[in-house]
Amino acid sequence: MNYIILSTIWGLASYFIGTISVGDLISKFKNVDIRSIGTGNPGASNIYAKIGPIYGISVFFIDIVKGLLITLPVILLGYPTWIATIGIIFFLIGHMVIKPWGKPGGVGMATTMGAGIVLLPVGALIAVLPSFLILIITRRPAYAGVFAFVSTIIAGWLIRFDLIATTTVIILAGAVLVKFQFQYRGLDPHQ
Repeated sequence: MNYIILSTIWGLASYFIGTISVGDLISKFKNVDIRSIGTGNPGASNIYAKIGPIYGISVFFIDIVKGLLITLPVILLGYPTWIATIGIIFFLIGHMVIKPWGKPGGVGMATTMGAGIVLLPVGALIAVLPSFLILIITRRPAYAGVFAFVSTIIAGWLIRFDLIATTTVIILAGAVLVKFQFQYRGLDPHQ
């Protein structure tokens, strides 16, 4: 199949997967309007804090799997990394920005982590333990996530020297940072 056709199909499929907000689905299941409490974000942290740990952890891991689903098949089938990049960018557009049904999703940290695991696997593996320790010490998922991205990018680049994969993870980290700043401006930092 022509790479242009494949990347178009993959981009559209990824976009529609991105429009599915697991946090919104779980909060509806629990009869909670997650967008009106806490940070208003349907992501893992707010679900954890306002609905319960099991639900927040579930959202986190399901979102990681969504990021894996967008990138892993492309890499395993031996297609160029740029096709996975197109998929994850369209996924983020569906997740963070444009949704045909409902409001945009959260900041996308867990889904972009899933994509980063596939694109820079050794770098992501190196980042796991220190990121977890930062989470335990600070109790701030944002700090742990930022550290995970930075260390994955640095370690991944030093090990793989794959410009497309490294640039993609940089774009993902930047998108999460922009969405985080946009979504949380004006909120009480103690929420």
